[in-house]
Amino acid sequence: MRRLALILSFLCAALPALAVGKAEHVVVVVWDGMRPDFVNKTNTPTLYQLAHDGVFFQNHHAVFLSSTEANATAMATGAYPSRNGILGNREYRPNIDLLKRIDTQALAAVRKGDEITHNHYIQLPTIAEILQRAGKKTAIAGAKPVALLFDRFETNRACKDCVNLFGRDTVPATALARLNLPVFTPQGVPNTRQDNTITEALIGAMWDKQVPEFSLLWLSEPDATQHQTGLGSTKSLQALKGSDDNLARVLKELTARGIRDKTDVFVISDHGFSTVSRIVNMIDALRKAGFNAVREFTEFPTNDDVLVIGNGGTVLLYVVGHNSTLIQKLVEFLQAQDSTGVIATREPLKGAFTLDQVRINTADAPDIVVSLRWSDEKNDAGVPGSVASEGWTTVGIHSSLSRFDLHNTLIAAGPDFQRGFVDHMPSGNIDLAPTVLSLLGVPPPQPMDGRVLYEAFMDQDFKSSPARVSILDATNTIGNVVWHQYLKVEKYAGAYIYLDEGNGSQEPKK
Repeated sequence: MRRLALILSFLCAALPALAVGKAEHVVVVVWDGMRPDFVNKTNTPTLYQLAHDGVFFQNHHAVFLSSTEANATAMATGAYPSRNGILGNREYRPNIDLLKRIDTQALAAVRKGDEITHNHYIQLPTIAEILQRAGKKTAIAGAKPVALLFDRFETNRACKDCVNLFGRDTVPATALARLNLPVFTPQGVPNTRQDNTITEALIGAMWDKQVPEFSLLWLSEPDATQHQTGLGSTKSLQALKGSDDNLARVLKELTARGIRDKTDVFVISDHGFSTVSRIVNMIDALRKAGFNAVREFTEFPTNDDVLVIGNGGTVLLYVVGHNSTLIQKLVEFLQAQDSTGVIATREPLKGAFTLDQVRINTADAPDIVVSLRWSDEKNDAGVPGSVASEGWTTVGIHSSLSRFDLHNTLIAAGPDFQRGFVDHMPSGNIDLAPTVLSLLGVPPPQPMDGRVLYEAFMDQDFKSSPARVSILDATNTIGNVVWHQYLKVEKYAGAYIYLDEGNGSQEPKK
């Protein structure tokens, strides 16, 4: 029924016909963890100029969880986690590992996941797969293993010459030798040297014969350094400059090959970023309250065990056996904690939203998801945005429903985009795939959750309508405390949903 409703909304939405762009190539450069308020002439001169030459999407959104793997998959499929199947960096998939969490981008987990689902670990085709099946060539290079999620199949590939370099591995595996990569240096702070290596691999060996119709470069910065040293630190600003220099190298190579004016370039980030306000130990708190909470199992799990998986600004709780009474007790306990921001559950419960409402109701979803509390408090560098963290003891973090985590970067320029245009309409990472496919003239094989960003295109007869903003509320009374949480949602054209922010609070019962 959900898919039927989506198809009907897709067909009924008043959209122009499929647009075929003027560009012969599309290049997407991902700056991991890049906040839009750090785009300026000092920190990022190349990116700043690109925005001036093209379109700055001022109201852009990550999906929740505002984490790397969830948003990479959303970019790749044009769909929310509820449809593509990947909701976080760390999840519990008992069919893959019965005893502990998996990293959703790890090669072993991906291979096992595809084995048990008949190649539906990611439940929808990715942009690379769609383009390859349409006869287009792709090249993907990522300094982080997350790039695997865009193009993961080792056999039965539609394009034998299409290569995905993710970290130190490739798909197909035989492609690694011919890339002739230098020895990888250990991760540094900033991690610019590894990003340089990956950039050189893309614009060098992977573009040796010709630039493919679609290329994607995933840089590790500024995310890697912001985690370690915080937003606005000297090293984090150096990391920004490193990413900007690598963007300049890509643009310079396009110019040298005489195809800059035939290429649409996107710079996008997977999520925003926050400063860690406090470290929360959910295990200790739950155990003190009498719950049998663990981070991993040492033997076969038993009913009422609670597996806790921290994803930084969000925590996932899996209740073995799905005992509804126990889940309700857990929710009420969480509603009394001053670190709780927003609670979402599989089944409706008082004072909580459902997983469906935040678009993460996957087949393997946890029973309870807790986005931790955030504020606009500034850090020592004067950068606003802080959030509690669980499972990560770093200076910077993300993954929550904070507006600082959910609002991320998108800039696009090229022959198909307006010049010097600021787009105030809501957009999101789910819009990347349908927009790129439209530019390259390839229809998606099935409806996507995202939309084509027609309003940013050059020479488009497009009349936009205002987005509708709604606030969802949920309350509950626990003893002498009243729990309240909210979720701000933007909806466009009746069919496209963007989560804006959400948070929670407690007040004394009057």
